[in-house]
Amino acid sequence: MFIKNISIDYALLLIMSTGKKSFTELGKIIEKSSDTVRRLLNPSEKNFELLEAVAKEMFKNKKELVLSLDYTLLRKVYANSMEGVCKFFDTKMGKMINAYNALIAGLTDGKYFIPIRSGLVFSKEVLSNANELKNEMVRSIIKETIQKFKDKMITVAVDGAFATKEFLLWAIENKIRVEVRMHSNRKVLYKGNRIKINEITDLQPKGRHMARTIQVEWHGMMLFITAERRIDKHGEESIVFLASTYHAKPSQHVNNYKKRWPIEKLNRTSKQTLGLQDCFSTKLETQENHLSSVLVAYAIVQLEMKKLRALTPEDTIRWLRDKKITSLKQQFAPLDQIIASA
Repeated sequence: MFIKNISIDYALLLIMSTGKKSFTELGKIIEKSSDTVRRLLNPSEKNFELLEAVAKEMFKNKKELVLSLDYTLLRKVYANSMEGVCKFFDTKMGKMINAYNALIAGLTDGKYFIPIRSGLVFSKEVLSNANELKNEMVRSIIKETIQKFKDKMITVAVDGAFATKEFLLWAIENKIRVEVRMHSNRKVLYKGNRIKINEITDLQPKGRHMARTIQVEWHGMMLFITAERRIDKHGEESIVFLASTYHAKPSQHVNNYKKRWPIEKLNRTSKQTLGLQDCFSTKLETQENHLSSVLVAYAIVQLEMKKLRALTPEDTIRWLRDKKITSLKQQFAPLDQIIASA
């Protein structure tokens, strides 16, 4: 793979900036105009090619990886003029807000996370076939990732928003390994009886066991349900239920699902530190390019985090910000070699 006309300058500006990531504010770092900064934006497809190359380099010695997908709202509260902005319910604010709903996907070994794809999904009020387009985007990302990383065993780990019969049936039909959070009140067929998952006594972990797995039927599909016992820092216990399309030990189901945590970390760090929500352009294409560029910035942070053996992305970002932008550009020049050789 050789990627032409690709630059990481915009991503480096996102890392260096300590304030809002508007084109004007980013331009102040290099003493350039907002228009100059805007021109530094790569098209999303170019960024995706770069991210794929970085992922292949980061995980070249790994045989198994987890592909995580997650939705996150990008608040655009005062943005009625922005193309494609929809009304979504924000659970943290407790009300409907103007926002983009971003789908982000990435690969992880449980420690490091390299985002590889992103896209914006819309509400039915804006597009009548919004759900179909959203589902197609998810399926396309999963199938393309498995194809492009065919030397790896890929397990898809997703939260309860993906626990639908349509998604799980598609995964089974395409022989895709999926680990998904399952609602406790779902009714399944077990030993000839229709019963809620949380009422199956055979599923409850006993003694020192922290997890237990059984096979059930749900909407005509054979699934493996795992009950994981969790104990919080206060010593209080809770049970989390997972559904899987493949057979494995309970501990493996639990471990694979836990590996989706890094995508939650990406969402939090990218919003708080890298400006995931900070693009103020009214053009949808620019918003999408900014989103994918933030993912490039996060991938750069992950590469440096591994090199420094840092504990968190935030520690790594603080370390990088102590340098000058010219120094960073020289430091990450080897990315060109990764891209060219991937």
